[in-house]
Amino acid sequence: MLKRLITSFIFLLALQPCWGGPLGTIPTIEEDNLRLIFDFRSDLWSSPYTYKDSPVRIVGADLLIPIYKSETWSASARIFDENLQLGRAQFNLGGENIFIGTALQNQGMGFGVRKVFASGSMMSVFASYATASDVPWGAPRNDYFDGTISYRMVTGKDYHWIFAVNQSDNRGIYNGMPYPFIGVVQDIWPGFRFSLGLPFLMLEWGAGEEWVTNFSLTPFGVRLATSKQMDHGFVFQARTALTVRSYMFDTRKDNADRLYYQEIFAEGALKKFVTPQTGISFALGAAVDRRLYESERIYVPNSKVTTIKNDFYGRLGVEFRL
Repeated sequence: MLKRLITSFIFLLALQPCWGGPLGTIPTIEEDNLRLIFDFRSDLWSSPYTYKDSPVRIVGADLLIPIYKSETWSASARIFDENLQLGRAQFNLGGENIFIGTALQNQGMGFGVRKVFASGSMMSVFASYATASDVPWGAPRNDYFDGTISYRMVTGKDYHWIFAVNQSDNRGIYNGMPYPFIGVVQDIWPGFRFSLGLPFLMLEWGAGEEWVTNFSLTPFGVRLATSKQMDHGFVFQARTALTVRSYMFDTRKDNADRLYYQEIFAEGALKKFVTPQTGISFALGAAVDRRLYESERIYVPNSKVTTIKNDFYGRLGVEFRL
């Protein structure tokens, strides 16, 4: 029962801004293993006769560190680093050509703690300090704090309310201001969960050996993912999403401006733990409608939008449970 409640609580946390990766990436608390995760994605250049400066690449690394676990308390830390390589460094933003470093990086460290009360209610606190820039850990204005307090209230057998407040300087909307979330999670029938609130919609269905599918619509993007356990320990995964990444590029004139990288992607992947401690995943996908623009908030460019050509990509992931 407790595991089920925690799962639904984490499901809502998809609303929160990122700890590395796209806006809306879920911060979680690692309770079991010290885990080291690597992820490498690169364009495959769909045609050698089509001019492209260089493949777009996204390289990420995460270290998840369990700190404490009991019946009522859990705590863990995370060190993360994601590198977005755009393949070139000269872009037309704000009506002029500006220089952006060859890689945009999101690096930092976060901490999370969760308390489960005797009533079944639950409170979580997440906090991180990071940099998101082409010059990481350069000027202090390129760094940001992200913190969230969330509370799940037990109100009924099949539903409960969740309240949260986030403070972030790199959220994508209302940066630097407290941002509240409120919603209700309802188990409609076994295997189907419905979450609705301000401002989000989430659906989760499937259980056991069948397909497990998640859909989310939030201010930070749209996501649809499904997975299924297969023979011989393989897991098939498919997902598609509209995602946005946010960076504080070093040469911006206005501190409030951010550089946003926005794309739509779809991919299919196979994952398998080749040993109890080592998991490997391979994926093929396509990234389309890739945009780079400057603005104070996502989806509302305040200058020329730079487009990056569509392409197929390959992705390799490795996970070590230490």
